[in-house]
Amino acid sequence: MRRCHTETFNLGGATMKSKTLIAAALAALVAAPGIAGAADNQIQEIRDRGVLQACHAEAFPWAVKDPASNEWKGSDVEAAKNLAAAMDVEIEHVDATWGTLIPSLEAGKCDIVMAPMFRTPERAMRILFSEPSGHETKSVTVGPNADIADLAALDQEGKVIVVTSGSADEGFAKRFFKKAEVKSLVTDKLSTLLVDVASGRADAMVSDTASARKLVAENDNLDVRILQTDEPLDPQGYSYGIRRGEYHFLRLVNIWQEAAEQQGLKAEWSAMFSE
Repeated sequence: MRRCHTETFNLGGATMKSKTLIAAALAALVAAPGIAGAADNQIQEIRDRGVLQACHAEAFPWAVKDPASNEWKGSDVEAAKNLAAAMDVEIEHVDATWGTLIPSLEAGKCDIVMAPMFRTPERAMRILFSEPSGHETKSVTVGPNADIADLAALDQEGKVIVVTSGSADEGFAKRFFKKAEVKSLVTDKLSTLLVDVASGRADAMVSDTASARKLVAENDNLDVRILQTDEPLDPQGYSYGIRRGEYHFLRLVNIWQEAAEQQGLKAEWSAMFSE
């Protein structure tokens, strides 16, 4: 059963400017020759439906499910509302995990993945990526094992590193660590990985840096710490995902992102969920 939340979003102030820019962009794109192909009709489908369906997977501060309200909150959630409003449609937030984001998009359960997906070649063979919506690094969080002072000490036979199944963290860890066992867990909660590390069932976990910092800060009762590295670990851009072949919609998303950046909206959304 797919859980979702549908809402109408009213524009105002700076956001109204975004709507005007997107409306102009839509008109230009529709009129431009040679852009849309036979299957390149995602924009029209969304407008006919009257709803933009956006898939989210849990990652702080981009999207987190509020246990009290069962609603999504985060900077990408705000971005999804803004994009839908700019297209004059409602927004539907579609639940997914990191392992089901791309299959959900491919199956038509959502129009766009609005989550901080790292742009890997493996993923790019299946979907289209927007221009980066931001940049991030990875971090390794270790537990009470005092002999792990650096990455070399972690990458040893007998060491266990847990990652979220289907995530870019999984692919990175399997490429980076040559001797340690990389164990993939099917879960949409990074806290599950942290518990394994804190309890000693695993020696370390790999996640994005923002999530690692939040987890460690919120669980100061646990004997866990972020392993310091000499250089940023795997820095790269992350992007929104769009179904293969939908270049018209991809151009729209890129134009909308540029407008949101210029108007300070992206910084505003990030500040809302920075704590």
